[in-house]
Amino acid sequence: MPIREKSFRIGSGRYLQEAGILNTLGSEVLRFGRSPLILGGKRALEITREIIEKSVAASCEKYKIIEYTGKCNDECAKKYAEVAGNEGFDVIVGVGGGVMMDFAKLVAHFASLPVINAPTSSATCAAYTPLSVRYTPDGRTVGTMHYEKEVDAVIADTEILANQPVRLLLSGVFDAIAKFVEIKQRFSEGAEDYPIGLDWAYVMSVHSYKELFKKSEPCIADMSQGIVSSTVEQVIFTAIAATGVISGIARGSNQTAVAHKFYEATRSLFYNESRGYLHGEIVGVGLLLQNFFNGEREANRELLSIMKKYDMPYSASSIGIPKTNEALELYYDKLCTCSAITEGGEDAPAKLKASLDYLFSIE
Repeated sequence: MPIREKSFRIGSGRYLQEAGILNTLGSEVLRFGRSPLILGGKRALEITREIIEKSVAASCEKYKIIEYTGKCNDECAKKYAEVAGNEGFDVIVGVGGGVMMDFAKLVAHFASLPVINAPTSSATCAAYTPLSVRYTPDGRTVGTMHYEKEVDAVIADTEILANQPVRLLLSGVFDAIAKFVEIKQRFSEGAEDYPIGLDWAYVMSVHSYKELFKKSEPCIADMSQGIVSSTVEQVIFTAIAATGVISGIARGSNQTAVAHKFYEATRSLFYNESRGYLHGEIVGVGLLLQNFFNGEREANRELLSIMKKYDMPYSASSIGIPKTNEALELYYDKLCTCSAITEGGEDAPAKLKASLDYLFSIE
């Protein structure tokens, strides 16, 4: 696999995680500037606005809070980068879910300013990773922007994150465990010819996978009672920070394979049908495909059990994909062009076809 970024962007400049830590946002801004432009989703700002305003008003020269409900796209990012430049703001702050985290990074990139991310969900590791998945204004994927530097700071307030819906938490879990399942396609234990760092990404992903399968359900139980337990803290840290580190060590291209390519294909081929489903939910369905491709169909038993127990999508049809030969062939043609298949050996296309047959057969 070609390496998209030569540097190992292993972490964020600062990662803070504990209950109530968002109260320190103002002092964190002062590490990088004095006047933040704060961009947040509607629901995220409903939850955090009072905390944010109290913190930045006490510390910063000025601030501006903008509610943003669009997609992460270049046109809008350039617009807000211009706002920051024209109005004298020197730090970008993102508040919200994965799309908002990616959007804040994109705005900061175009404005050449530092960025602080404050996630209100752990549905992806987007708050932490130095890249943005970009979309057209109507939501179709157009590619990923990889940044040369890391996110300047992440403020993960577990008092807020512990109140996220179970759907968001599990989406982050599925996205995180995908790292191990996908790296297994790229990396073989005992092999010597692999990109530097991929062995460490693999070792970390093994631990992450085990931790999340062991602790996700106890985490959900604690969250349902409003308890910010050590288990809650560990699951959130794993989903955001540890998963981001794995991605950084793999340098952004070697930790993804069939599962994430299935996500990209779904957003491209069946955007309208799948638009109501989260990134991690579609990747979760892609994990079923990936396990079968890896020759580990039995690993899907536990995964399917969790998906069904918490009413998560668990098949192609459950994310709106028609169970037709035409749809299956569209996926096959699309996925056959990706590096996970073209560089997967002579038998990769046949394995892909069998894996798609399996996925489309799940009831």
